[in-house]
Amino acid sequence: MSEAPHWRFSHFGLFVKDLDRMVLFYKQVFSLVETDGGEARGHDIKFLSRDPLEHHQLVLESSRKSDETTVQQISFRFSSLDGLREMKDRLNALPKNLFDEGMTPYGVNHGIAWSLYCHDPEGNRIEMFVDSPFYVRQPLVSTLDLSMSDDEILQETSDKFGDDLSFKPWSDWSKELAERL
Repeated sequence: MSEAPHWRFSHFGLFVKDLDRMVLFYKQVFSLVETDGGEARGHDIKFLSRDPLEHHQLVLESSRKSDETTVQQISFRFSSLDGLREMKDRLNALPKNLFDEGMTPYGVNHGIAWSLYCHDPEGNRIEMFVDSPFYVRQPLVSTLDLSMSDDEILQETSDKFGDDLSFKPWSDWSKELAERL
């Protein structure tokens, strides 16, 4: 198999028992700023960052089970949508005995990023993503069709989220966060 496209580690997420307490801990100990929060997939989520170029460096999500405190996801940043397309092809080319049915990669448009998700052999969620040029409040989960062209994905993102009052260029949001830090 050929070498994977270049990627950089981006952020991590944790399932937590007491979301408010964990948010307070990370804010106080590491001086993180809460950048967004809301509900997705039936669970409360908080996004935290200390870098004005990163919407989130830490994601805290309320646990599905009262005793669950595990990694919520491992995230890898790619430089282009072609990198995501290549990764989807790589995943689909793996021997089927390596993964179970839940491994099938799927695309998600978050407005601020275009993501490809899958699970590793032990069920850990992996996110591979490309930053979009936009900011829009999070969490947002919408489908992403990687068979579309880059221009079509950009236009669809603008059309889908452009009416949201929080929608703006990423550079504007980043400057605003820098002022808060």
